[in-house]
Amino acid sequence: MSEKAKERNEEPKRQIGLLDLVFTSLGGQSPFLSILTYGITAFLLARTFASIAIILGTLLVLVNGLSIYILSKKFTQSGGYFTYSYFSISRRLGFETGWIYLVYSTLYGSAYVLGASFILASILHINSWITALVILAISSLFALLGIRPSAKYAMFASIIEISIMTILAFLFLQSTHFTFYNPFSIHIPIGEIILAILFGSSIPTGYGSITPLAGEVKDPKKNVPRAIIIVILLGGLLAAFDIYAISDHVLFFHLPDQQLNLISLIESRFGLLTLAFVLFAAANDGILASLTFILASSRTAYSMAYRGFFPKSLAILDQKRGPVNATTITIIVYFAIVIASLFLSSGHVFSAFEFIGGGSLLANLFVHITSNSSLLRVSAKRYRRRISQITIGSIALIFSLYILFESAASSSPVLVYLFMSSIISGFLVAEVIDIAKEQQEKEED
Repeated sequence: MSEKAKERNEEPKRQIGLLDLVFTSLGGQSPFLSILTYGITAFLLARTFASIAIILGTLLVLVNGLSIYILSKKFTQSGGYFTYSYFSISRRLGFETGWIYLVYSTLYGSAYVLGASFILASILHINSWITALVILAISSLFALLGIRPSAKYAMFASIIEISIMTILAFLFLQSTHFTFYNPFSIHIPIGEIILAILFGSSIPTGYGSITPLAGEVKDPKKNVPRAIIIVILLGGLLAAFDIYAISDHVLFFHLPDQQLNLISLIESRFGLLTLAFVLFAAANDGILASLTFILASSRTAYSMAYRGFFPKSLAILDQKRGPVNATTITIIVYFAIVIASLFLSSGHVFSAFEFIGGGSLLANLFVHITSNSSLLRVSAKRYRRRISQITIGSIALIFSLYILFESAASSSPVLVYLFMSSIISGFLVAEVIDIAKEQQEKEED
């Protein structure tokens, strides 16, 4: 059997389409939780200009997304960012990119379990351990069933959540009798606007879960790039619409914006029924975010195992459920992170959410830096014909480096040390793997 035929047999079955991919990835954005965290923070910084700041942040994310858009057309296997670096730069940097992506995706998915748990526990007065473990157990069950059942659940749940968010925005606008305000009429220091844009750019980042699933997508050269653009624009613009409506309500009723509590505001203005739907959206976000990134993490681990970086047992495929062993190990890692976070935070769940989320942000930026470098490396071979690709890659690389340095400077030293330790440990593991392979080759000779 030829190598290409063998690789085709080793790839998962392609069984999800464009809509499945879009809604699965949109779930990874956690739309409602993102508004409660990044969106409200952007509002407190830029006040009524926040909706514009989120749109500008979405456009910045779109620049990075265009790099992945181009790369996803060139590489259609599972593994995403790991695959891009592995084939376009080097085997060693491919491993490092995959390693850091696993750090990012496991932390990011776990952070939203903690975020959803915090909201549910604080409102329903339920122990945060129970809410967190139930959320993670549900998402784990769907992940073990395979990508097709997971995608169908993600589509159903995401449509309900998008509907809730849209209705909520119209309720806020209706409360002001559709009295619209001019978001450009307020004067805000440029530093606060830039910071608000950065927080706004954190909302439409769910597309990072798309590319690792490429090996299970039908017609990936068309559907994966389309999904990337749709998810970025839909997630960012929907969040901007909701924040505009909230700002309109706050401005119309002269509410103290520095003490804004969105959950309490919804309960007091629209009643318990609306609050019940909001709580569903919060719980749903925790399930969808962790499910989406369990799938993305496991497919990256599978691809790395297939290339010889992890034990071959992680590359075993079930044609219906995908890489079951890799999924099982990923789930164990998620439970370990969530349990350790709950234990170490001593009940301060939101602090754990912020810490874990901050770590995922730094890892995400590193992954984008390597993917932008991959695009530049691929485009440099025929640079005269690929000026636009080189331009996109360069802008995205500079932007990612700037955000990484700014984020590291404002993060706690402990978080930065842990992030740097993960990078160094990745290089050490890669070195050990190479030494082991060289020794094995010598023994075979």
